[in-house]
Amino acid sequence: MSDTLSPSSSPALRRSWWGDRGVKVKVLTAVIVAALVATVIGVLGLQALSSAAGRTQHIYEVNLKGVSAITGVRGTTKDFRVAVRDAVLAADPAAAQKAVDRLTELEQGFETKLQQYTDYTAPAPGSEKQALVAEIGTAFAGYLDVARTELTPLALVKDYAGWVAANTTKAKPLADRVEEAATALVAMEDAEAAAAAQAAASAATAQRTTSIVLLLAGIALATGLGLVVASGIARATRRVQDVAEALAAGDLTRTSGLTTRDELGRMGASLDTAVTGLRELMASVVSSADAVAASSEELSASSAQISASAEETSAQSGVVSGAAEEVSRSVQTVAAGAEQMGASIREISQNAAEAARVAAQAVTEAETTTATVTKLGESSRQIGDVIKVITSIAEQTNLLALNATIEAARAGEAGKGFAVVANEVKELAQETAKATEDIARRVEAIQGDSTGAVAAIGRISTVIGQINDYQTTIASAVEEQTATTSEMSRSVSEAAGGTTQIAENISGVSGAADATTQALTQTRTAVDELSRMAVDLRTTVGRFTY
Repeated sequence: MSDTLSPSSSPALRRSWWGDRGVKVKVLTAVIVAALVATVIGVLGLQALSSAAGRTQHIYEVNLKGVSAITGVRGTTKDFRVAVRDAVLAADPAAAQKAVDRLTELEQGFETKLQQYTDYTAPAPGSEKQALVAEIGTAFAGYLDVARTELTPLALVKDYAGWVAANTTKAKPLADRVEEAATALVAMEDAEAAAAAQAAASAATAQRTTSIVLLLAGIALATGLGLVVASGIARATRRVQDVAEALAAGDLTRTSGLTTRDELGRMGASLDTAVTGLRELMASVVSSADAVAASSEELSASSAQISASAEETSAQSGVVSGAAEEVSRSVQTVAAGAEQMGASIREISQNAAEAARVAAQAVTEAETTTATVTKLGESSRQIGDVIKVITSIAEQTNLLALNATIEAARAGEAGKGFAVVANEVKELAQETAKATEDIARRVEAIQGDSTGAVAAIGRISTVIGQINDYQTTIASAVEEQTATTSEMSRSVSEAAGGTTQIAENISGVSGAADATTQALTQTRTAVDELSRMAVDLRTTVGRFTY
């Protein structure tokens, strides 16, 4: 009867680690993944910027400053050569000496520039740069020695031929070596700067490519997670919505089938549990309604039987009452005969025989009445047992109605209609309980009256037996009528009192039988109402599919 969606029939709802995570965790996971990708891209970008800045700083601090320093070395060397030339070309000795004095300043400038280059570039020992730096130092030292020992003295004495010869053969080759080495260093620094720039460009390109790839991958991953989370939430919500709509339509056969441990899964499981409980409650209510209907039919049949027995008891009570009146009249006749005993012994004997016959008939009728009243008591006890069954059924119905009210309250808006029905069932069950209590009290009263009637009839039988004995005594003592007249009169008076009591007790039995009949009529009315309530409850529950 159920349309349960099991996990095996829906792979998307299969229990998994991811499916058991909460909705908040799932949503935050997608956000965190996107944030992590953005963070990684940002960190890599910052690293790339830092690396580019480091490379740029290296180019500036090493290559550019190195080129500037080595260019200064070249310039100082040229200035030194110009100063030596100016010394030889000076028009007067003072100008020549001034040019010679400038050589010391230029020498210091050369050493400073060469030291700056060494400090900037820090050439590794044994490297080509180190060799070129050493070459520049050695060549310049040689050039400086030639300039001080040969060119300057020749310039001061204006020995042009000697100066030109020394400059051409000794000084110029050394100066050219300095220029060549400096030019080579500049070329090396330019090459290193170009390589560093190319490396920076390559790193930037690689970083850009990496960032683009990571960005696309992060977008794809975050989008995928978002789609998975959104589709999972939408699918679970749709399942719960379908069950809620079916429940609102009275269909209790649908369940969501959600088994995950997230909020939606727990909500679906709770809804499934509520629907299952409501379905079981419906089945229990239907079963109880059927049981109430069946018990009502049985109780109605029993009530009809008891009513017939009570009517029969009432009829028998009428017969016994007539017999008691007859006994009373007979006793009165005996009393009159006792007064006239002296006139006719035969008449006394006949009256005594008639009284004995009537007494015997009264005994028989009393025994019949006793059996009937005893049967009435037994029927009353049976009514009490049936009433207990009705009371138990009413209590169970009331409990079921209370449970139905609770379950309907749990179901919310969908269970309001059922809550109204459950409340009506509870009220009807309470009315049934009240009716059965009233019937029980009446039946107890009938039982008490029946017990009293049995005791009274026993006393009647005793009295009638006494009457019979008295009549026998009268018959046997006819010859002693004179002596026994007084005793017979007294006995007849007692018999008259007994017959009066018999008549009163029989009237009580008849009244009790009538009361029993009325109570049974009320019982049958209550049973019919209970049966109608059971049919109404079955019809109301029949609107649900379970």
